[in-house]
Amino acid sequence: MSTRIVFSWVTLALSLWVATTPCFAALANVEETNLKESILFAFDRDPSVSSQAAQMGIGQAMTDEAKSGWMPQIGLTASTGQNKTTDSSGSLNNSAAWGISVTQLVYDFGKTNSAIAQSEAQYESYRYQLMSTLSDVASKAALGYVEVKRYSALVDAARENIVALENIQHLAQLRASAGLSSTSDDLQTQTRIAGMRATLEQYSAALQKAKAVLAVQTGVSANRYARLPENLEVKQVTVENIDYAKIPSVLAARAMVTSAQHGVERAKAQHMPTVSLKAGRTRYESDNRGYWDDQIQLSVDAPLYQGGAVSARVDQAEGAKAMAASEVDQVRYEILQKASAAMADWKGARGREDAGKFQLVNAEQTRRVYKHEYTLSKKSINDLLSVEQDVWQAESSRINAEFDGWNAAISYATAIDNLLPLIGIEKQASKKLPDLQ
Repeated sequence: MSTRIVFSWVTLALSLWVATTPCFAALANVEETNLKESILFAFDRDPSVSSQAAQMGIGQAMTDEAKSGWMPQIGLTASTGQNKTTDSSGSLNNSAAWGISVTQLVYDFGKTNSAIAQSEAQYESYRYQLMSTLSDVASKAALGYVEVKRYSALVDAARENIVALENIQHLAQLRASAGLSSTSDDLQTQTRIAGMRATLEQYSAALQKAKAVLAVQTGVSANRYARLPENLEVKQVTVENIDYAKIPSVLAARAMVTSAQHGVERAKAQHMPTVSLKAGRTRYESDNRGYWDDQIQLSVDAPLYQGGAVSARVDQAEGAKAMAASEVDQVRYEILQKASAAMADWKGARGREDAGKFQLVNAEQTRRVYKHEYTLSKKSINDLLSVEQDVWQAESSRINAEFDGWNAAISYATAIDNLLPLIGIEKQASKKLPDLQ
């Protein structure tokens, strides 16, 4: 991907919100792709990103609505019909009236300011949720990419094992033609080759499935998939040093706590009066003349008794605040749980990979010795086929352990919000959103 694409959080939200391109357009075919490009493609394709961006748009609109409380409220009125007014001076029949009125909020003891602060905090939460969504989408794409690489490696290993078995078959045929062994050696080898070819077909099918899943996630089908970045699994930190203050899901939850606190303040302010300045000018048309009615007044609206409604709203707001505070603890708990499990899986996978490498070295050494001894009639074909099976099991176990480690590393980096930087997608420090390039 040669074109540099830099998204600020504003342009990202708006562009994704108003996008009209279908998410499931035809797949693009490329010669080669890498993990970073696959993730960037997934950002553009995954509906959850545009959905969360739209949520940001809603949050911005809610903030604008709250701020409008401090703006003048202007209205036009018009009416027609019969309206009879009687006082000490007599009766007056009005047939029509029209006018304009202006209402300006002067002071409301924090009602409007609390509403503004509440919606702004909600917007911040939506912004952090977008960042968290991007991290989740990146994780899904990365895990899908790992599965493609896993089955590609297993397919290659199965093909190499078939070649090794065919070499054994050739050796058995030479010995049989020389009268040094029976034709059963050839038959046993053919059976083993047939079994390994079935295994190859199984892994080939799994590879095609993994490629199909990744293609749906990214919208791109590639002939080659580049190596995974080496720094993805080496830049690990202990779970005791997790910086929760930088993780978007935690920041989103904390922003909702702030929003809930302003909600409490807003609810409590409902006990207080509202002071407004009202002005208006109305034209009245009576039976025999027309006249203007000009008004300007300071209005104070003070609730005296509302049946406990305001107190109930305060209690609701306090409950929402308590729930939001609990959500912060819940998010931290889930992060720690996921990170701890991923770290344990990573360490376990690395241990199994090292064991597999050691087993593979021993099996390959044994294979060389057995092949030499088979030519000297010191080992049987079963011995040779058995050690070849040991080589295959060691290699396949090593491959699975290696990619299990990659999966664990991705899960861990996702849990602590370190996946995007490790891949090379840098975050903008001021906006907490990625610089997608």
